Amino acid sequence: MNQILITDDHPIFVEGLESILRKAHPNLKLYHAEHIEPAKQQLRCNPSILLMLLDRTLPGVDSLAHLQEFLAINPNLRIAIISAHESQQQVSEAIEAGAAGFIPKSSPVDCTVKAIDLLLKGNIYIPKHLLGSAYKQYRKKEDLTARQIEILSLAALGQPNKKIALNLNLTEGTIKQHFNAILRTLHADNRTHAIQLARLRGFIA
Repeated sequence: MNQILITDDHPIFVEGLESILRKAHPNLKLYHAEHIEPAKQQLRCNPSILLMLLDRTLPGVDSLAHLQEFLAINPNLRIAIISAHESQQQVSEAIEAGAAGFIPKSSPVDCTVKAIDLLLKGNIYIPKHLLGSAYKQYRKKEDLTARQIEILSLAALGQPNKKIALNLNLTEGTIKQHFNAILRTLHADNRTHAIQLARLRGFIA
């Protein structure tokens, strides 16, 4: 059963979105949080939550730095920003922060449902009119070597450096060197962030 956490402080919007999702997916398990700390608590208590739909403009929140805090709790979590305001800059900021998608609140019902379906299946979702050149270039696979992509794929499965080294017949030191290079190439803050960015750019599943 797919599980979704809606983090938004607008009750009317949340009720409408929940109604849409329940109609499209009767077996969907939905959770709700009004702000960042309650959202963290939901993630800790419900580790099977697969997707978070996160309001971009929560009261008192000016950046998307908290996305990494959510991903630290659940590295397999996929986060989609939902926003009443939309621009290519906002999309770029969301993707760089670790989001897997961007859904404008103005989207028609069928587009919203399609977007969430794609996200639940492990894909990314950005509306076509918001796909800027800055995002499209993320898809270039020549940014990473084949070995680095292989290492990231194993890391995404939850394998520690020691096990990755054993599987690839390499030393732990070599794996660490590869990860340092990966972080620089992807401009990632840490291992979890690198895995998220690699998924978004199509390097790994």
